[in-house]
Amino acid sequence: MKKYIWHTHKIVKETDDTVTIYFDTGGHRMTHLPGQYLNVRFNFNGESLIRSYSLSSRPSDHYPAITVKKVEGGKVSSYIVDHAANIGTWNIEGPFGNFILDQKIADQQQVVLLAGGSGISPLFSMLKSIGVTKHNPLLIYSSKSPEQTIFQNSLASLEADRRLDICYSFTDPEFVSTKMNHIPGRFSLLVLRSVIKRLVPAINDTQYYICGPVALMDLYRDALTGLKIPEENIHMEYFNAISGNAVNFENDGCTNEVIVTHFEDTYVGDEIQTFECTSLISVKSGQSILEAMKIHDINVASSCNNGTCGTCWAVKTMGTIHMLRHDALPEQDIAAGIVLLCQSYPQNGDVCVTLQ
Repeated sequence: MKKYIWHTHKIVKETDDTVTIYFDTGGHRMTHLPGQYLNVRFNFNGESLIRSYSLSSRPSDHYPAITVKKVEGGKVSSYIVDHAANIGTWNIEGPFGNFILDQKIADQQQVVLLAGGSGISPLFSMLKSIGVTKHNPLLIYSSKSPEQTIFQNSLASLEADRRLDICYSFTDPEFVSTKMNHIPGRFSLLVLRSVIKRLVPAINDTQYYICGPVALMDLYRDALTGLKIPEENIHMEYFNAISGNAVNFENDGCTNEVIVTHFEDTYVGDEIQTFECTSLISVKSGQSILEAMKIHDINVASSCNNGTCGTCWAVKTMGTIHMLRHDALPEQDIAAGIVLLCQSYPQNGDVCVTLQ
C-alpha cells in the first residue's frame, strides 16, 4: 500500500446526492483489483479525518475514480458531494480490501452482483472488468427510484448492448412501471429466489458478490443460502463492521513489550524535519497495539478502529501477532507482514512493527 497526492480530473454528478471523482494521478498509477477501496484524508479545522471509498473504475482505466454518496450527518461525504468541484488536491492511500473479483473464475462462470444504494460502486468496477462470457453478468439492484439510481445511464447502455441483465427494485411508493425487470417495492426472499432461479442457468456454479446496506445484504445472503448456494460462492463487502462480531482477545494475562519504529516531524528553525524514532512500549493483556501506541503518545493514523478501513496499517518485522480481523488486507499484504494495529495483539515479547 502506498500514499499518493492526486488531482481532480473531472467530476460527474450521478444523482442529486452522489458524485464520481475522476483523478489525475500525474503518472503515479495505483495498481488495484476490481472491488478494492482507498482511503481519503481530509483536514477540517486542524482535525484529520480519514474515510474509505470504493473504486468504481476498473484497473485498466486511465483515470481512477471513486463514487461518493452523501450520508446523513456525514461530515466528509457531505463536503465532497457539495464541494468536489472546488477540491483540487486529494491525499490518497491504498488500495485496501479483499472483496475482489476473481478474474479467472469470472471468465468461466456467471457472475451475479447484488447491490443496494452506493454499494453499487465496487460492483460497478467488477462489472466493467468482466469480459465477454458465455452468460451475461446479472445485476440485482435495489434503489429508491430510477432518478436515484447510481450509474443509471451506464447500466442502461450495457443492458442495451446485451452485455448485462438487470433486475431492479424501486422502493419509492410512488414508483410505477410496466417493465418486466422493474419490481415496485422492496425485494422479498420469495421474489429474489424467483429472480435467481429464472435468470441464472446454473445457480450452484455461479459467483455472487453482495454490497449495500447491512439489512439488504443479509436479505440477499438469506435468499442465496435458501437456494443451497455453496458458501464459498458468496462474497460480501460490509462498509462497516458487523455489530456483535467484536471479540475480546486476552493474552493469558501477560504484558508484552513491542518495539515500534515510527517517524516524527520536528521544527528545526523554520523548517520541518522528519526523524526516525524507536520506542519500546508495553502492551497489556486484552490491549491492541494501537491502543498501547496512543497511550505512549506515538502518532499513528487511525479511523474506524474495527479493522474495516485499513488506515492503521504497519509492517511487522519480527515476532508473532494475533490479528482479530483483517478484512481490509488482501492476502498478498498479509503475506508481506502488513498488520492492522487496531486488531493486532502481540503473542510474545519479540514483536517489532514499523509505521510507514
